[in-house]
Amino acid sequence: MNIDYDYYRLFYYVAKYKNLSLVAKLLNSNQPNLSKLMNKLEQQMGCKLMIRTNRGITLTNEGEKLFRHVAIAYNELRSAEAELSAENEMSAGMICIGATQTAQQCILVSSIASFKQRYPKITISMTNYTTLQAIEALKQGIVDFALVDAPFNKKTNFQQTVLMQYSEVLVASAESPFAKAKSLKLRRLAEIPLIGLGNYSNTAEYHSKFFAEQGLDWNPDIGVSTYNQIIPLVKAGIGIAFIPEFMARPYLDDGSLVELETDGFSPRRDIVLLEDREQHSSIAARKLISDIKSEHRKF
Repeated sequence: MNIDYDYYRLFYYVAKYKNLSLVAKLLNSNQPNLSKLMNKLEQQMGCKLMIRTNRGITLTNEGEKLFRHVAIAYNELRSAEAELSAENEMSAGMICIGATQTAQQCILVSSIASFKQRYPKITISMTNYTTLQAIEALKQGIVDFALVDAPFNKKTNFQQTVLMQYSEVLVASAESPFAKAKSLKLRRLAEIPLIGLGNYSNTAEYHSKFFAEQGLDWNPDIGVSTYNQIIPLVKAGIGIAFIPEFMARPYLDDGSLVELETDGFSPRRDIVLLEDREQHSSIAARKLISDIKSEHRKF
């Protein structure tokens, strides 16, 4: 049985209002045409769906049964239309983002602030991940896109857009004895308490690889989860640490931290936007991605 959707739509209104004249007026049609179409529907269904009287329409048992199903389907379709329309107008929708701490601070804060001013009804969910966790979340479809630190050692088929570069600096508390060194040979780092991100992080892998190339071990005395944990430990004089220059800058400017020069180690990292082109993202997510690229892409 292959019945035109429009027949069901007209039946929905006729069964709902039970008045052909009223329905004809609502739908910009005419009563004879509606009657003709309802007769065709009954013929195709092979049963009587309604009884017409001077008082209006009365549904038969078969008509009541059909109306229950048609009403559910029609209302679902209307809801879908309204939802898509709202997304097109950016008056509804949700965006899920996975990002590293550096990406959040460098990219997302300013981009989301601007986006929310223009589209206040869009809901945004942002989860702090390590680079590898963010890649896995994108792979699983948990997030619409990811912002991570590169290089990373995981192969992906995601589209990658480099947004910016940042450098890391070695810092110490201005009040600590480590500050007197001013510059350090890499080999001397083994003699000083070193604070770094845990071994599960992409940053730790990056540092380990570089130090291994110099014949050295990357083995922090204190391992933490985020840069926000590193900075108070360094300020307290517990040890020294490599942190992104933009995070260190306020403390270097106010004199609470000092930068230590190193021989041959000036880490430079990229912040990369990852998109899964095989995954369908919402209109709102695609709009935010476009904004981020326009605002931050430098390469």
